[in-house]
Order: sequence, then structure tokens, then C-alpha cells
Amino acid sequence: MAVTRNLPPLSSVRSFEAAARHGSFTLAADELAVTQGAVSLQVRKLEAYLGKKLFLRHPRKVELTADGAAYFEACRRVLADLENATRRMRSRDRNELLIISTIPTIGQLWLMPRLASFTDAHRHIEVRVVSDIRPLDMQADGIDVAIRVGPLAGRHYARDLPGIDLTLVQRWDGICADYLFDDVMVPVMSRRLYEQGGPIDSLADLASFELIHTASRPNAWRDWLRAQGAALPRRRANLEVGHFYIALRAAQEHKGIALIPDVLLDGYPGRADLVVPWRPARPVKSAGEYYLLVQGAALERPAIQTFRAWVLEQAREFAGTLPAAPLVAVPSASVSAGSMPPGSTSPESLSSGSLPPPMSIDLADAQK
Repeated sequence: MAVTRNLPPLSSVRSFEAAARHGSFTLAADELAVTQGAVSLQVRKLEAYLGKKLFLRHPRKVELTADGAAYFEACRRVLADLENATRRMRSRDRNELLIISTIPTIGQLWLMPRLASFTDAHRHIEVRVVSDIRPLDMQADGIDVAIRVGPLAGRHYARDLPGIDLTLVQRWDGICADYLFDDVMVPVMSRRLYEQGGPIDSLADLASFELIHTASRPNAWRDWLRAQGAALPRRRANLEVGHFYIALRAAQEHKGIALIPDVLLDGYPGRADLVVPWRPARPVKSAGEYYLLVQGAALERPAIQTFRAWVLEQAREFAGTLPAAPLVAVPSASVSAGSMPPGSTSPESLSSGSLPPPMSIDLADAQK
């Protein structure tokens, strides 16, 4: 007698896994190349199939329920195993496959606009980009290289630096890290709002506007102001959004001032409508940086060597330029690349022909 497997529709599982990984139906839709409504429909079908609520739906974000979190872990493992098996099968006869994991907004606004130059130059390397905000688990997720932001294990940061509420990796054993660039937050508002309410000559002027908060960095405004000797003003209400892309969109729509990593501005489609109304005399660096992460055992793979050289060159070029957010309202400071994490190399010294070895993280430091 044939046994029928009691399995949910794969399309629903893919939509749910992507939405849970991003914490956003919108970003899941971007990844899957479908509409937000299609993702929502597939998730509802899965919830009906399971008889369980998987998400709590809020006006500007979604949140996993306890059942949803447990089911997400199971779906993530199954899809990772399926993807790895497919990758091994296809790689026997096809070009080398490189799987890149990145946090959503840096992938969408920094990596993707540049990636065509890599794929055009290296057509023998098939590139697949996946987005995830969880701490990296390269082996479990079948990841070759990753771009993440957060505090480096074993490095001590001054208490007054703005915090980053993200963890780079789950386990540091065998992971090597290349420094890419600092995390520097800048205030961003629409050109129209600035023209209506400016000029902005001080932090007090800045804080008189509605401040847009981002759920992925809930304390960003407080920490950024405190690092400059100011305090977050008390006000009746502030707008909170799920991630930086939505914060940029809200700023573009004149909703207030968003605090955004400067690395994201260059690739934002609506950057012509935005201004950086005020910059401190010295950039306020966060307690963490952006890193390229790779397993040490995989460093000799030609595709990884090629991608590593390319992405370090892209980081070097970015570190030497200002983000392309036009109409900076006051003279702005250059992005600083002078304060490197211990043991790293300044991006200016990197070239694709001669690369220094990445940092290997001591497990004793990682566990501190």
C-alpha cells in the first residue's frame, strides 16, 4: 500500500521561511520576485493547513509566534538540506556556485547594485544571494561567504558608542573575518521637509523634528545622541518602522528624520529626494563594523578567493568616498577609514593582486 506524505505546499513553505527570515513580507516578496500580497496569501494558506497562527501582524512589521518560530527552524533546516543537495548535484556539470548571505538592507542597497560588475567579469561563477538577519551559521545554512555587521568577538568597545543589536555569528570556530567598513549612522530627511523646517544648525534643531525609529536598531537615536552629549527628547509619539529600507521610505515621504547607516544611502533609489541635514565634526562610529565572513577551510576555493578580492576592493572604494545622498545641507566630513579593528588592514592597502589573510577569531575571545 502506497504511503502518502503529509507535507505542506512547497511554495507556502518558501514564502513563510523567507518572511520569517527577513521579518518582513515586503523583503520576502523582493527575494522571491513576487508581490507582497502573494507572500501573504501563501503564508495564510500554510497557517490554514497547519491550523496554527505563525505570525503576529502589526501595522509596519510582522513577528513570529512561538509556533511560528519553532516551525521556522524546521523549515530552515529542510530547505538548507534541499538546497545543499541540489547545489552538489548541479555543480557536477555546471559552473561553480557561490552562495552569499547578507543582512537584507545592506544586500539590497550596497551589494546588489555592485554585483553585476562581479558576475559580468566572472561568468563561470554562479552567484546566489540570500538575506538573513540571524547570527550566521555557515555550515547549517550552506553558506560560502557572508556580509554581516556587529561587534567583533574579543574586541572591546567604548561604552558611549552607539550599540548594534546584532550578533555576527553563532559559532566562531573556523570562521575568518575581513574588515569592510565602519558602521556610521547619519540623519536623513526629505529635501522638502528640510526646506520647510530648516536650517538645522545643532542637535537641538535636529531633535525638534519627528524622529523615525527602526526596530532592528531600537536604541539608535538614543545612543547616537548620547555619544554627542545630548539626550533623546521626550515627545508624545515617534514613528517606528521594521527596518532601514522602510525608514528611508518614510523619510522620503516627509514623515520625519531617520537615522541610517551611511553605507545604505548610495544604493537607495530615492536618494535624490533625501538630504543629510547635519553631521557632527567627527563621524560617530557604532560599536561594531561590517565584515566579510568565510570559513577558513574554504579560503582556497577559487570562487571564494575571487569574490573576496572583489568585495574588499568595493569596500576600499566606498571608504574613500562620501555616500551619494545629494544636497548635504552643511559641509560634511569624509567617511573615515582610519580607525581599524585590531589585527585588520586598512582598506586602502588592499588590492586584488595581494590580499592579507583575514582575521581568525580566537575561541577564547569569542566566548568572552
